[in-house]
Amino acid sequence: GDVEAGRRICLEREEVACLRCHKVEGAGGEVGPVLDGLATRQSLDYIMESMLYPNSVIAEGYESVLIETKDDNYYAGLIKEENDEKIVLNSPEDGIITIAADNVNAREKGLSGMPEGLYLMLSKREIRDLMAYLGSLK
Repeated sequence: GDVEAGRRICLEREEVACLRCHKVEGAGGEVGPVLDGLATRQSLDYIMESMLYPNSVIAEGYESVLIETKDDNYYAGLIKEENDEKIVLNSPEDGIITIAADNVNAREKGLSGMPEGLYLMLSKREIRDLMAYLGSLK
C-alpha cells in the first residue's frame, strides 16, 4: 500500500470519517483510540481486524455500556471512570454522567462506536493504502 495515499484517506475522506472519532497528528475526535503510535501498540492483524470487524475486539477504555438504574433511567456511553462508589460515563446524548454504583440495576456491554461495514466504502487498494498508513504510525 501507499502510505501517503492512506494518510489522505484517513485525514480527508469524509465518507469513512476516521477523524470524527480518532485523533491523529493532533487533529480529530476522542471517541476512539488515538492513532498516533498505533503500530507500536498493536499488530497489523489487530488493526485490520478492528477495521473489518469493529465489534470483535474493542480497545480497552473504549468499551460502551448500557446502564439501567434502580429508578428506571437508562444511560449509554463510554466508561471513563469506575470504582466501588461510582461509574462515570461519557454519553453522546448527555455528556459526562456520574451514576452511584449502588444505583445500578442492570448493565450490558454495548457495541463498538465504529460502525460495522465502514470498510465497504473503500476499494481493496484503498484498504491496503490505509493499512500502510496505519502501520506507519509508530
